[in-house]
Amino acid sequence: MKKVAVPVVAGLAVAVVMFLAGVGLGAAGAVGVRVPVSVGAGMVGDHVASLWANGDDATAYGASASVSWRDGRGAEHEAGWPECLSTPGQVEGVRFIGAMVWHGSSASGTILWVDCQGR
Repeated sequence: MKKVAVPVVAGLAVAVVMFLAGVGLGAAGAVGVRVPVSVGAGMVGDHVASLWANGDDATAYGASASVSWRDGRGAEHEAGWPECLSTPGQVEGVRFIGAMVWHGSSASGTILWVDCQGR
């Protein structure tokens, strides 16, 4: 009985240590999805925007009402509307992070962050 218990306890101890290490790395931001920054063009309305990454005319990314963004001075904003998307019309050279957000079997292109620094 003791011969079986030792490997089981050792296996559980290793699993717990690995789990705790994963939680620590995830909380520190050391692991996770890192979506690349894209540059693109699109259309802006009143607190709505549709952007297409350069070279990808098939996927539109959208935002409305509020999005995370960096202002012209480099300050990060968790919410609100980006100052570089405040004038309705066409825009070009917008740096943004967009991702496909899945809902069951369908997805929508979503703007997660906009960089207004240098614009």
